[in-house]
Amino acid sequence: MDLYSYFYSLVKQIPPGRVSTYGALARALGDIRALRACGVMLSQNPDAPRIPCHRVVMSDGSLGGFTHPEGVKKKIERLRAEGVSVENGKVVDFHEILFEDFHTDYPLKALREEQEKLKERVKLEDDFSLGAVGGVDVSYSGRWAYGVLVIMSSPFEVDMVVRGKFRVDFPYIPTYLAFREEPIISSLLSRFDRELILLVDGNGIMHPRFFGLASHVGVKNDVPTIGVAKSQLLGSVVEDKVFVNSRHVGYFVKSGRKRGIYVSPGHRVSLETSLEIVRQYLKHKNPEPLRLAHIYANEFRRSG
Repeated sequence: MDLYSYFYSLVKQIPPGRVSTYGALARALGDIRALRACGVMLSQNPDAPRIPCHRVVMSDGSLGGFTHPEGVKKKIERLRAEGVSVENGKVVDFHEILFEDFHTDYPLKALREEQEKLKERVKLEDDFSLGAVGGVDVSYSGRWAYGVLVIMSSPFEVDMVVRGKFRVDFPYIPTYLAFREEPIISSLLSRFDRELILLVDGNGIMHPRFFGLASHVGVKNDVPTIGVAKSQLLGSVVEDKVFVNSRHVGYFVKSGRKRGIYVSPGHRVSLETSLEIVRQYLKHKNPEPLRLAHIYANEFRRSG
């Protein structure tokens, strides 16, 4: 889904002489968790002032930032040209001119519902032939994503490296990472025609909806996947096992003195096997296919 275009269509609905807020736009998208993403998308506005980002302010009427060579000064100038008074860095009569009546289909709500349907297809039993193991990572620069898939037949042998550069249509929003990265990962997977077990830089069932990026990628592509995350998104760790509401969803694997990774099955792999495979490929903090994919993705991004 192109959430950027949808978001900019919402911003265009704010009439001259009115203002709206980052929070109101996030709610119009369908989830207040998109608040920070709204700020990011406004900062990347491709067509100002036709997309009137100057009409978006903070929830208390203060102006917030403005991506323009003249900064907030230009924001004030544009607002005043439309009849909006600004004094001491705040919109005068803010609540009287506040616009929140967006025409919207609440796309994030629809995406949550899609995930709820997809997660019913997750399998947590081993359903694969052990062969190649892949690791995938994505590095970003503005609206561009640089994805790399590394395929290995052993912890010491790289068989293939697949790279791809993609235009980003979905910003980072907490718990919606799959809708940002799954299309990129799926495109990389389509260039490899043999079965593999895929390690994903993200969570499997260790997720608020028990359906993180690894599970999403696995179900959408019908491939066995394992989530490997650098931080604990939720749950509690008891003797290296991670539990969410008494449900065992993954493992904490120590690597180094204090650091570690969080492993959870995504799709077509059991809890125990996900841990076993990650440990087989663990020479550093991250399993080798993911570690190399991360390095190669950053190199790819820097090379443009």
